[in-house]
Amino acid sequence: MVDRITRTEHKGFFSRLINSVVGVLVGFVMVPGSVALMTWNEYRTIHRTQGLIQAEKVVAEAPSPFEPSVELDNRLVHVTGIATTDEMLTDGVFDIGKKVLRLERKVEMFQWVESKESRTRDKLGGGKETITTYEYQKKWHGDRVNSQSFEQPNGHENPQPKFASTSLITDKATLGAFHLRTSLVGAIDAWTDVAIDQATVLSKLAEDERIHYKVDGGYLRYCVGTPAKTEPEVGDLRIQFRVVEPTTVSLLSQQKGKEFEPFKAKNGETIESIETGERTAAQMFDSLRFENTALATILRIVGWVLACVGFSMIAAPLKAVANVVPLFGKMVGFATILIGFILGSILALITISVAWIAVRPVFSLSLLAIAGVGIYFVFRRKQTQEPPMAVLVDP
Repeated sequence: MVDRITRTEHKGFFSRLINSVVGVLVGFVMVPGSVALMTWNEYRTIHRTQGLIQAEKVVAEAPSPFEPSVELDNRLVHVTGIATTDEMLTDGVFDIGKKVLRLERKVEMFQWVESKESRTRDKLGGGKETITTYEYQKKWHGDRVNSQSFEQPNGHENPQPKFASTSLITDKATLGAFHLRTSLVGAIDAWTDVAIDQATVLSKLAEDERIHYKVDGGYLRYCVGTPAKTEPEVGDLRIQFRVVEPTTVSLLSQQKGKEFEPFKAKNGETIESIETGERTAAQMFDSLRFENTALATILRIVGWVLACVGFSMIAAPLKAVANVVPLFGKMVGFATILIGFILGSILALITISVAWIAVRPVFSLSLLAIAGVGIYFVFRRKQTQEPPMAVLVDP
């Protein structure tokens, strides 16, 4: 069942004009902010790249995880072995315990979830009408949704869940003769689901509580009413358990006696990585380079979008004025978006290329050339659109 409500909001010409002027101020913050973000990102990317190059040159292969080499102390090493533990991790509520590296109780609650969809319509005279439709559906959701923030909280209240999700990590994990600290163990994510035996779980619960539980499709269900009902109610929980069993891992880290700690390259960059399975040092450095490139790309896109939106917001008052006639407003609105896209793209290309010019001059000059072409066409178009000056001739 889906509940829907609709809200209509009207904004007049002057209200939209004031909002657009405020948007100009925001745009003047976003544009330099985008430059700062892209500059920092390029510095971070270059610094990380140089650190990985330095680290790959000095990494040493550990002969065996069971025989720590004194000669490799304080050096960056690559070691492969089985991460294991003798510690029993136990869920304190349901008494599910295993000798594993990690144990997680994942809890989802059946609850109300709000979604909304808005559509706007420009009106003659510069006003705007916004129609927003709010939908309320009951769904399984991991975290409790705050129903007090709903547009219509009445009739859509979400209770506090009886149980919360929790995660346990052993602090007694080993890799051969080495101890693995919890931050390294926490990065091992080879999860497997735990099969739930209803009889065993119910035997650990108080007798008056058992009627609220049942196993359903791999989940332990807690029902606010009785489990006889097929359809869940708001407040019902489904609980899943999963673990990280002892498994083969590959590690890049600095050996410190029988411990590991993050390695610092000459430029101060911290290098440490753990992966599931047998991975060579070269493969692990490839993964670190890929992560660095992926993050750099994401932040470049974010910076570029900020620049484009910032320039568009600076030009937004033109659209607000033109909206007196909706058709003109759409035309000017498209033009402001196009201008923002062009100027934002040029700014991004220049910022990235200048940051890389000392490291990758060919790449940087190529970007500058593209930016130069963009600037040329912008000014060329402007010149061709300027009307020719009238020439007066005496008769």
